[in-house]
Amino acid sequence: MNHPLTVRGERAAPATRRFAALQLAPLALVVLAILVTACSSSAGTNPSVDPAAADVTVVSRDVAFDQDTITIAAGSAWSLQLVNEDSALHNVAIYTDESAGESLFAGELISSTTIVYQVPALEPGLYFFRCDLHPEMNGTLVVEG
Repeated sequence: MNHPLTVRGERAAPATRRFAALQLAPLALVVLAILVTACSSSAGTNPSVDPAAADVTVVSRDVAFDQDTITIAAGSAWSLQLVNEDSALHNVAIYTDESAGESLFAGELISSTTIVYQVPALEPGLYFFRCDLHPEMNGTLVVEG
């Protein structure tokens, strides 16, 4: 009978199994550290920005944004605060149109917290924004010039 912990067809002794488990422990710690680092990335954010000073605030609650139209001025970068009151992951992503074929900005996914995104300057026009995990959460971004 083949068993996962066998040596030449014989079942490994308990001491051998413990030794094998101890050899895997450092690898498991390295993988865990990589996952924690990757999941805590702050890409797309600027923690030094005071949330009260954000140009625009959007609240996600009950898998919906609190507004379906955002208006900003063209020609300069701006800050967007997302207040996620849900336990579900949400973000704000901006696209050229409702097809979501061309992304202009994609914010980090967050859950039950607040984040301030730094969004690059946009040309005057109408754009589409949404939560990438919940596309039904969407609206129009009006960039006035």
